[in-house]
Amino acid sequence: MSHLALEACHVTKQFPNGVHALHDINWNVQVGETMALIGESGSGKTTLLRLLNRLDEPTSGEIRIQDKSANHENPIELRRRLGYVQQDGGLLPHWTVEQNVGLVPTLLGWSPHQCHAQIKTMLELVSLAPEEYLARYPAELSGGQRQRVAVARALAGNPDIVLLDEPFGALDALTRIDIQNQFLDLKQRLNKTMVLVTHDLREAIRLGDRITVLRQGHIMQVGSPKELMNCPTNTYVESLLQHVLAP
Repeated sequence: MSHLALEACHVTKQFPNGVHALHDINWNVQVGETMALIGESGSGKTTLLRLLNRLDEPTSGEIRIQDKSANHENPIELRRRLGYVQQDGGLLPHWTVEQNVGLVPTLLGWSPHQCHAQIKTMLELVSLAPEEYLARYPAELSGGQRQRVAVARALAGNPDIVLLDEPFGALDALTRIDIQNQFLDLKQRLNKTMVLVTHDLREAIRLGDRITVLRQGHIMQVGSPKELMNCPTNTYVESLLQHVLAP
């Protein structure tokens, strides 16, 4: 079995307005690692994430997920196998926390007993007491609590792969650090393959096993935080590090 969970093979994405979001991307994520995608607005990081769960389709090239071409997968079934955390959490406002977290297990045909047990387990996993939060609606939660519920929902179907699109970007600084700590704890305990889109290089360095730096649809560098900091491969990566990590 391959050690690669995700691959982009010569992937190009051009939108109908002529904008090239990605140019001939060759890229992979290993099983069990957290890959952070970072770049300026318009760099292609969110587009690449959306190609992985077929919210968008490549203009050319191939996305492979667990050794299978995503082009040959049913997109609905594929998305049910992948955990996904949207930028704003994406919770359904008219559903309770219990209903939101139980969405994917229900769609997968789990029994009511299995669903309820998994919902409670997932809330406990993200440090939300089930008896306190099950019946609440998203509007009754703080921003940090909504993000925890969004992460619990993404994990509820027990996916091997979890995609996170700037999941902590809208949080205040203290809440963000708290959620990052929670993420690191989950990362150690669950050993999932994760792709994290962020605009914050400090966050990428803290949370990612490897980091992909994108610029204008091109990959500038892929490497561990240590590799990026010690051996930037071009002036763009070097300037990005100097600007963001300057004292």
